[in-house]
Amino acid sequence: MITDEAELIQLLNAKDQRAFAIVYDLFWGTLYIQAFKVLKDEDAAKDVVQEVFVGVWNSRAPIQGNLSGYLYASTRFKTLNYIRNHKTQSDYVDLFGLYIADHSNDVLDHVLEKELEETIEMMISKLPAKMREVFELSRKEHLSHKEIATLLGISEGTVKRQTSNALRLLRTGLSDIGYILLAVMLKHLT
Repeated sequence: MITDEAELIQLLNAKDQRAFAIVYDLFWGTLYIQAFKVLKDEDAAKDVVQEVFVGVWNSRAPIQGNLSGYLYASTRFKTLNYIRNHKTQSDYVDLFGLYIADHSNDVLDHVLEKELEETIEMMISKLPAKMREVFELSRKEHLSHKEIATLLGISEGTVKRQTSNALRLLRTGLSDIGYILLAVMLKHLT
């Protein structure tokens, strides 16, 4: 059993699965509690901790120094990002809900929905070719990472990275669109 933190970090940096499993088992519970204390939501806390460990595994930059400090700082950072992202989304959803309640117009609803779909399709079409292909196979064809990797002759890790990067780009683009929707709704409210 690996007990020396320096050895554990060295093995983690070398993508040793056994070392990763040890770190996961050692820290998952305390990182979950840290995230849960702030978020007060079990699923959100689990998501945050999962993101931390995915980040540890996928990181190209080696972990240096104190492993527990690195994991706690990553969890704090991911928790704050989660709050920021979900607060913004929640604000848009709340405001959009108020707008729809006041302006219950099926035609307007249909137009906004159609515009959003078209915008998402346009954003997908602007993704780099390989990323778009992986994303569409994952999200539109509902293929597993393993199936996509086999089909395209790439590693599952590449499939996961491409899908994750595509989702990140789309979320960023959609947050910008949220501001536009907010402006449109405010214009119609006045």
